[in-house]
Parts: sequence; structure tokens; C-alpha cells
Amino acid sequence: TENRTGKTSAGYSSDKIDVDLTILSSTMVYSEVYNMLTSPEEYIGKTGKMNGAFAYYHDEATGNDYFACIIKDATQCCAQGIEFVLTDDYVFPFDYPMVNDEISVIGVFDTYQEGSYTYCTLRNARLV
Repeated sequence: TENRTGKTSAGYSSDKIDVDLTILSSTMVYSEVYNMLTSPEEYIGKTGKMNGAFAYYHDEATGNDYFACIIKDATQCCAQGIEFVLTDDYVFPFDYPMVNDEISVIGVFDTYQEGSYTYCTLRNARLV
């Protein structure tokens, strides 16, 4: 499958996806994302797939860029996001969607520390 930049989802097949949020109802997907964020140790190393709105944040203090897939609940009033880090095949900003574009992303769930906080991310991610 190619995304709008011509990149493919090679390396990820439907039978390798451990947590496919794209097949869940809006209520269930929001609940599963909540579980992922509150009990990340249960998901580390699992391949996940999700749909949502593309979000981007540049931290002026550190110079770091952060990218996320934002998922809204069934009533569209609340949102949660999962950060992702695309593979080196993608070059920012050329291969990235526009903020608020609907995206699908696949990657391997992991956590990392920044300061005293633990954050969740999808590593080695690809847009599909």
C-alpha cells in the first residue's frame, strides 16, 4: 500500500499487527488508547496500527520535533494521542502530512524517558 508520498507499508502485514485500533469502534479505540497510555508495559514491543489526525509540535527549548496521531472519542469531545517516530525513509517536512490531516500509522510500541516523565511512542513507524 502506498501513502500520498509514495512510501509503502513494506515490512508490516496485517497478520503481524498485534493491536489494530483501526478495526475497533470509536468507543473501544479510545478505551484501548487509554489502556496503552496508563499501562504501557503491557504493549511494549507490540506492533500497533491506528487512524487519527496528524499533530506536530516543535519544542523551542530543546529543538526536538514531536509527531502524533490524535484519536477522538465517540462524541468527538475528548482526544488522546500516541506519538510516533517515522523510519529514516521519511524526511521532515517533505514526507509528512499537513497538521490535522487524517493518517494511518503502523509502528512498534515503546516508551522513553525525558526528564522525570515517561512517554509512549510508536517506533520505526510508517504512514500507510
